[in-house]
Amino acid sequence: MQTLIALSLLIVGITSLPQRQIIAGINLHNERLVTGSIVEAIEDASQAIKDAGLDPLYVEKEATEYALPVPVLFNLSGDLEEFLFTGLSNIVVHNINYSIITNRLTFDIRLPLIELSLGKAVKDVTVFGSRVESYASGRLAVVGIRLTGNVRVSIGIITGISIRSIDLDFSLGGIESELKIMTHGKDFSEPINRFLGEIIPGVLTEYSKEINELLEIVAKDVIEANL
Repeated sequence: MQTLIALSLLIVGITSLPQRQIIAGINLHNERLVTGSIVEAIEDASQAIKDAGLDPLYVEKEATEYALPVPVLFNLSGDLEEFLFTGLSNIVVHNINYSIITNRLTFDIRLPLIELSLGKAVKDVTVFGSRVESYASGRLAVVGIRLTGNVRVSIGIITGISIRSIDLDFSLGGIESELKIMTHGKDFSEPINRFLGEIIPGVLTEYSKEINELLEIVAKDVIEANL
């Protein structure tokens, strides 16, 4: 999801410029007009995430309770302690260039580290008389999210902006999962950590071509919707 947000910001950064301003920028060989507006849009989005309290997102302690009028059918209680989520706003524009000669935008955007740490989460759920107790703690980190690519556009006074081609490459450095998950006294930490830390990155690598193709389709739809 974050990659789509970053890509959308790139596109909005370009298409939000008044068309006459883009044409004037090309006539003046002002490539910085395009790249500067994109970087500014990304910085604004990053600040908006912080202003919304999403990075960092910290919960020192919180308790939750809910029950139906007949509690034996469904009731839930939970406690959350020392929850910390960071890194979502750290959108790094490693490289971005726009060529007025080829009308080609190239970019390299990264999210170095998105991290979640949890002191303790305890949940007690009863459904139709059956009780399930769960416990979780630990750390989960998504490392090295990266989106590179190029977008080629055509610009005409009458036709406006149209997309000629989009090539994207999404990659993930890895997932570090150090969670402790217990349910009914049984430890599920190892299979869950293996699934998050090994299986998911492996699947993303195996289907990278298809994932990139999907991102390109979605990106083109986003672009054309904003033109």
